[in-house]
Amino acid sequence: MSAKSWEDKQVLVVGIGRSGYDVARVLRTLRAEVTACDAGAPPLAEPLEAMGVRVLRRWQGGLPAGSHELVVTSPGVPAESAILQEAVARGLEVWSEVEFAYHLSKAPIIGVTGTNGKSTTAALIAHILATAGYPAVLCGNIAAEGYERTLTAAASEAQPHHILVAEVSSFQLEWVHRFRPKVGVWTTLSADHLNRHRSMEEYGATKARLLRRQTDEHLAVVPGDDSVILSLVKTQAQKCYFSHQKLNITGRYIFASTEGVYRGESGNTELLASTERYRLLGEHNLRNLAAAVAACTPWSMAREKLEKAISTFQPLPHRMEPVAEVNGVTYVNNSMCTNLHALEESLRSVPVPAVVIAGGVDKSHSPFGQLVPLLHEKARAVVLIGADAERIERQLQDAGWDRIQRASTLEEAVTQARALAQPGDWVMLSPGCASFDMFSDFQERGRRFREVVSAMGGHS
Repeated sequence: MSAKSWEDKQVLVVGIGRSGYDVARVLRTLRAEVTACDAGAPPLAEPLEAMGVRVLRRWQGGLPAGSHELVVTSPGVPAESAILQEAVARGLEVWSEVEFAYHLSKAPIIGVTGTNGKSTTAALIAHILATAGYPAVLCGNIAAEGYERTLTAAASEAQPHHILVAEVSSFQLEWVHRFRPKVGVWTTLSADHLNRHRSMEEYGATKARLLRRQTDEHLAVVPGDDSVILSLVKTQAQKCYFSHQKLNITGRYIFASTEGVYRGESGNTELLASTERYRLLGEHNLRNLAAAVAACTPWSMAREKLEKAISTFQPLPHRMEPVAEVNGVTYVNNSMCTNLHALEESLRSVPVPAVVIAGGVDKSHSPFGQLVPLLHEKARAVVLIGADAERIERQLQDAGWDRIQRASTLEEAVTQARALAQPGDWVMLSPGCASFDMFSDFQERGRRFREVVSAMGGHS
């Protein structure tokens, strides 16, 4: 849509968090008439009022009075909320922030979704493209210190030669209509956010909306060995599959091993780059790399550039992030691990015995007992924290794991883990749960872990 088409348009923005603020701010620069409402009293309300936005604080009702032509909702607002349901009943279009950004953007968008791996994959894509000389901008729902920028903010400034690499959550995909990224990447699907989505079927169908509107001019990057995801993908886009191993399928695919990244098609494979200096551990991070390389295939890239990108990529904060070594024990911050599947993948990648600090709020009532075989293989002990610690402990004990301690705070958990660990071990914060019972988000939890470890006098 042209900038002119927004002038004097009456738009209601629901939620004044990071994304709602950017939508309202950009709309005002486009001379739209904007009303923004929020169930609380967010600090971003005041600067919006200074821009001429009508702000409704502590709004608990349905659709506010006004001649609204469009509603743009923030990802934190549930689809069944009264305000959104009334908007739909009145025939108003409801857009997510990424839908708005899509209409705004002059630059192509690479959209990355998935239960796990989407932040790392998006960051890898942006790093690979930037290393090859393309002006890539990392943005979207990514939660990593120093990288947080909404797709709307990026799209409002991007020129046609830029490439926007956006992490896209399932919440952001609930209200997309014409959104069609040039490249869409779906990393994984496992139980998560089932306190918001009513079932795994609904959750998977929502993720699939990333690719639904693509045409044969676009590219869909999907795991070639995940039958559930493949059954949900309905798209006209060209497909490129990915894996951590060679695939026996029809079509193009990329796979990454500990030796290299390869392109495969029709039974033939070709080495694209060495992975000898790739720093990220685990099979899941080989899959993330394969997905990232597949997403970059529309842009030409010399082998030496790809190898340089692979060797220089650093783990994102709070994702298998080495913090320090204390008395021969390595402390690893994996606070972004917020569901059971992520905890399983993290454990598989651990190269030495680990004392695992886990627990918090289990959003999906996960069967933690299925961890026990991995724990016997990889863990020395488990220290549990948080609201669901008792239930997780019971599940682990019922499945045959009894090396468990409980802690009331993260500081206490680190102290207990330190006493349990032996030289050469890891102490890994890998909660497998959300953080909202004890912290504002997983980043605060990870930062607190760093602080506690640093106070122990370790060296990085």
